[in-house]
Amino acid sequence: MLQGIWFDGKTSASIPVEVQVDDTGAISVINMNDQSIIMSAPFSVLRISSRIGNTPRYIYFPDGEKLETRQHEIIDQWLQQYRPNFWYNLAHKLETHSYFVALTLVLLISFTWVMAVDGLPAASRYVAFHLPAGLMDRAATETLQLLDKTQLNPTKLDEKTQTNLLKYFESAIKENKDLHINVIFRRGGIIGANAFALPDGTVLFTDEIVRLAKNNDELLSVLAHEIGHVKYRHALRSVIQGSVITFGVAMITGDLSAASNLLATLPVVITNMSYSRNFEREADNNSLVFLDANNIERHHFVDLMERLTYHAECSQLLGRSKLKDYYLEKFSHSTSSESSSTSSAEPSEASDKDPDVKLADENNVKEDSDDEIPWLDVEAHREECDKLIADYKAGFFHSKISGYFASHPETDERTKKFKQQPEIIKEHNK
Repeated sequence: MLQGIWFDGKTSASIPVEVQVDDTGAISVINMNDQSIIMSAPFSVLRISSRIGNTPRYIYFPDGEKLETRQHEIIDQWLQQYRPNFWYNLAHKLETHSYFVALTLVLLISFTWVMAVDGLPAASRYVAFHLPAGLMDRAATETLQLLDKTQLNPTKLDEKTQTNLLKYFESAIKENKDLHINVIFRRGGIIGANAFALPDGTVLFTDEIVRLAKNNDELLSVLAHEIGHVKYRHALRSVIQGSVITFGVAMITGDLSAASNLLATLPVVITNMSYSRNFEREADNNSLVFLDANNIERHHFVDLMERLTYHAECSQLLGRSKLKDYYLEKFSHSTSSESSSTSSAEPSEASDKDPDVKLADENNVKEDSDDEIPWLDVEAHREECDKLIADYKAGFFHSKISGYFASHPETDERTKKFKQQPEIIKEHNK
């Protein structure tokens, strides 16, 4: 005798019932409240859900009625007697075997790992290289417009400097005609010394990185690196990898509006993203091939990268230090003011001046006349910077955690690769 809950398929009402099966396999559903027979049907017409753990099991009748029960053993006996089939309860049999569960877990983890390491990058590459050119042009245009409004400013490089650089870049641009490389300049502001590429082939250099470079070969090596990002569509692939499901649906349905909306995240991606190690390797190799083919010494690239890294880290630490000193001085000033006598009716002009206003005035004047706040001038504070960096690296957090990423093998790999000169360059230098 099997007991369960009966649903007629027409209302939400439920009735407690008993189910009986005779020797011929005929089912009788009996209302436990009044012992009336609700339904009679041959066992062969019933549809029975699979057994999965201790979840409820359902018996579906031809006219939409449904019976819910947890008496799995009785159902299994009926199935074996009236409808023997290997596939029934297969899921339950498998999930009750610990070895199969362990094997399934290993396979699932392995599959997830393979998809994350190989499958997802491969899918993002396919999608990136099949996006229409018009969509990439639109994404790049809107990205640059947004960056110009929010983070970048018009360049302050003189026309002669820009002309000389563009002329020096001609060889790299001509070698990549199909990529439509277009070099532009902007004042970086909070972005600082940087260069990045947009999907349509636009490569942007900030004034700060131009000033940081000691020669044009350093900037040319960076251009070759950024051209590698354009060639392999790294920015697009990074966005796609983060939204692969949405992009997949867009490619299948042809709804490019979804892809277009996701590409609106490019400004954030480009200005804040550290490309994956494989993306950086591809871009590095593109730069290496160009430098070797044009007999330009490889070390120019890492020379500028090391200088850029030092300036960025130093500016950040120096800024924190100066800001900390400012607020300590402000706190000290406030404390002394509160402890002093307040009986004076007319405050002096000096005490009426808010330190916040003073700092803002100084910064505004400096911003109008130059790109950097005075106390962020790295070269003028190199000794202080060296000490701050040394203290920071000696700290527990940096040495134990951040230090691991800062000294990641990729850094040594890149340095070694770019400082090892091929024979053709050595012979050229002789």
